Amino acid sequence: MAIKEVGKNQYEITIDSIMGGVAPYSGVSVEDQFNGSLGIDPDWFNATGVRPTGMLTPTAYSDISGAGLSGYPRWIITNPKNTNIYIYASDGEFISYNSALGSETVIGTPTAGIGDGAAYYNNYIYLATPTNVSRYGPLDGTPTISNTFWGTTLGLTLLDSTITYPTGRGVLLPRHPMHVHTDGALYFGDFDAVSVTDTNRGKGLIHKIKTKYGTSGTAHQGAVNDGSAYNSLDLPYDYLPMDIESYGTDLVVAAMQNTDTTIVQGKASLFFWDTFSESFYRQVPLPDPVVTALYNQNGDIIVWSGSMNNGVRVSRYLGGYSFEELAFFEEGTSPSAGAIDGLGKRLVWGSFTTYPENSASIFSLGYKKTTWTYDRAIHNIVKTNASASSTVGMVSALKYAQHASFINPRLLAGWVDSVPNFGLDAVGSTYGVSVFRSRPFYLGKWFQIKRVIIPLGAAVGANMTLIPKIFTDDENASTALTTINSTNYTASELIIDEWPNAIYGNHNFLLELRWSGTSSLPVKLPITILVETFDGAKS
Repeated sequence: MAIKEVGKNQYEITIDSIMGGVAPYSGVSVEDQFNGSLGIDPDWFNATGVRPTGMLTPTAYSDISGAGLSGYPRWIITNPKNTNIYIYASDGEFISYNSALGSETVIGTPTAGIGDGAAYYNNYIYLATPTNVSRYGPLDGTPTISNTFWGTTLGLTLLDSTITYPTGRGVLLPRHPMHVHTDGALYFGDFDAVSVTDTNRGKGLIHKIKTKYGTSGTAHQGAVNDGSAYNSLDLPYDYLPMDIESYGTDLVVAAMQNTDTTIVQGKASLFFWDTFSESFYRQVPLPDPVVTALYNQNGDIIVWSGSMNNGVRVSRYLGGYSFEELAFFEEGTSPSAGAIDGLGKRLVWGSFTTYPENSASIFSLGYKKTTWTYDRAIHNIVKTNASASSTVGMVSALKYAQHASFINPRLLAGWVDSVPNFGLDAVGSTYGVSVFRSRPFYLGKWFQIKRVIIPLGAAVGANMTLIPKIFTDDENASTALTTINSTNYTASELIIDEWPNAIYGNHNFLLELRWSGTSSLPVKLPITILVETFDGAKS
């Protein structure tokens, strides 16, 4: 994005790139950054080639859930035994979709389940309820749900459900996050608030499920207990386990002390454990009171932390007691453990926006391939079908669950809004509302917008709608240009050349593009804006 003087008081302003992502400050940015976006992904596939173009490309996601989904998705689970995609929802409902996402099957509701944790492990899908663990399988046979597997089949101490974990934008953070470790066991979190002894009361706990192949009538993978245990690791007092991840052969537990949404009750920490010693060997404090999610990206531990109300920090653990901040963003909150994922160099997380408008949407950090210069660029790549407001609407779960080739990586996204309404979005062919707002251009004197040239990535056709709009003077006023659609542009134009005659401002402006058509209409770069400035007082 550049400003070039082309004559006396005449300036040509170009928007050349969006690869720098969202600017960290609304009034300060570099040339390839912008103020905000919704559902715009420069990594989105190019219909005429095999590589992304880096242009302003709206993404298309449709709600594929049916009447069977009766709570918001908290976990999206795939497995190596079949091609079904499984959803564990906020009301404890467990459902499946086929690989084409064309059928929805309600499998059941684990006893007293509210979707506290879920994971595929050793031929079964394990489902944490408030006080127990159920499992569904064997997936290579005729699967059924075995409720209360933890307490009844294994005969182990029940879990604790008395402490209330925090809720962000209507999404309950999980009490029993699950993770399959490199030692071949499934670990999951708990917090002992009410035990009758003093041994564990007031501590976060990590339990273990370990199974092996069974014979003598139970001849299938995962049939036989192989050392499952209650309280394999306990944390210091008052630390709630929020997520678990592998770090080589070690296990990492993210935990926090906060249950209140207004008072900072303590700093969050990571705990490192070798899985065989009596206790963890290192506690590493985080800079924030809240930590919610961990992800292993190419051997690095990525941490999502921040605030219960607004703000998320993405960090990389460097070893010892050090972190490197990859991104800090005031919009949104730190995501649930089931609402993060990655693909190549790109990290994605579920969140919300209030700028440029209210949404439940997905942010990305970096791109699917290494770009070096732009590996810390933040984009809002998916605007879900949630009806969000300023206080509700959140992406509750997400996963790269479908192959499509590297040309077009496919996310699934669960969401909840204010009705309460919920759904599961997948890549579709119908385009909804996407928004882009450029960085502000400061001219230092009053000015007039004379001309706007917008190159398109497709010829204007039916069901395409794009509204350009100029915001002036810190977005206090706005003027829409001619709507780009097949009614106003009947010659299948590829270049839009508008000459507005009454757009004035006192010191700065930015360009908004708003898509609402159901067919794709990418915008190429550069966009060119011609401006005339005036000396002296505005007449």
